Amino acid sequence: MAYRCAPLNEFVIRRVRHINDTDALATGVRDMLARLRPHLLDFIKLNELAPREAVTLAQWQQPARLGELRDTYASHIYQKQPTLPYEGKPLLSLWAQWYLGLMVPPLLLALLTQKQALDLSPEHLHVEFHETGRAACFWLDVCEDEALSTQGDTTRIEALINQAMLPVVAALEASGEINGKLIWSNTGYLINWCLGEMIPILGEARVSALRQFCFFEKQLSNGNDNPLWRTVVTREGLLVRRTCCQRYRLPDVQQCGDCTLK
Repeated sequence: MAYRCAPLNEFVIRRVRHINDTDALATGVRDMLARLRPHLLDFIKLNELAPREAVTLAQWQQPARLGELRDTYASHIYQKQPTLPYEGKPLLSLWAQWYLGLMVPPLLLALLTQKQALDLSPEHLHVEFHETGRAACFWLDVCEDEALSTQGDTTRIEALINQAMLPVVAALEASGEINGKLIWSNTGYLINWCLGEMIPILGEARVSALRQFCFFEKQLSNGNDNPLWRTVVTREGLLVRRTCCQRYRLPDVQQCGDCTLK
């Protein structure tokens, strides 16, 4: 029986090493967020046990579950105007702004500040939904994407687009109530704002290069269209949102301060 011990011991050693490596990566990202943007830790948890009600993208994107979330959110938004017909397009636009607005900033900051890159595969991310039906908190099972760790900024941004954001946009677009271009427009505005906030961390030159890639390169390296292309445009020397997010069409929801319709 002794000949079986070596493989078993090697497996245990590899498993312990893997756990220690992922814990170290989680700790590094958590410490970085606590130092630079502590408020982000209110809605992203790293290598912590997710509550039972938290679900993966594969679970919430199912038509029945997404329909429940949409209806719950609609009831919340229209609670003071219950006789008005629900408008799916602005409703899902704002729902997506909550989802991506909480998910993207900590992932973007981690990708651009840490040597090791997070594995952004959707199965590693659980989302807990608020009682109103919108996203409230994300729980990330931290793993390193070793291939991505060897790559620079643009490849990491492409990973964020392809692995983390695109599946969310596709799931919402599949509902038939919203065009993915509107969600990408909102997300481009978010990313541009995030990059502006990162100038003290990354420097002007690096942020300028990232903005050039994100918003002015028409294609990604795989030949696919860049969904962030021209989601923000230059007006009077500033990068501004290109299109309205449609939230003004919802009852009791304030218009954005820099709405394109003003």
